[in-house]
Amino acid sequence: MVRGSPNPLHFGLPARLRKARKLSGMKPAALALRVGRDSEVVANIEANERIPTVGTVARLASGLQISAGWLGFGVGEPVSQGAASSTDGMSTRLAAARAAHGLTKAALARLADLSPSAFAKIENGGQTGVDVLAALAKALGVSPAWLAYGEGPQVLPSRRRARAVTAADAPALG
Repeated sequence: MVRGSPNPLHFGLPARLRKARKLSGMKPAALALRVGRDSEVVANIEANERIPTVGTVARLASGLQISAGWLGFGVGEPVSQGAASSTDGMSTRLAAARAAHGLTKAALARLADLSPSAFAKIENGGQTGVDVLAALAKALGVSPAWLAYGEGPQVLPSRRRARAVTAADAPALG
């Protein structure tokens, strides 16, 4: 068993997309055309040959009438909560979370292994891949679904299970 940090939340995107598409009864090309993308996009994402942008995930989720946060990152429930998912406000949420942590643009870029210019483009409203967004969310300690789409809680609950404290763990009194 390999120990370390768990796989990024976006790693399950191909399987979630395939599952949701099949449940909808759509072929990959039909879904791509429904959301205005190239006919190969869905097949390439499902085959793990392409990492989509957060905007593409939002369009696919809207086409399937599911939550973009669930599709992109497995956060929350698959059922959409009404309005179509979008990346509107992503740059504002990113800037606010960065400021709340007291980080400069350059410092956050380093934490997420990005160039300062690439980070600046994202914070100024540019699109980015789900992988980059996940790295930014991890560096900020926030939910990637919240950061990208404003869905769900800002901070994800810890995945770690609390270990029961035993008498041997307690400091000696005396």
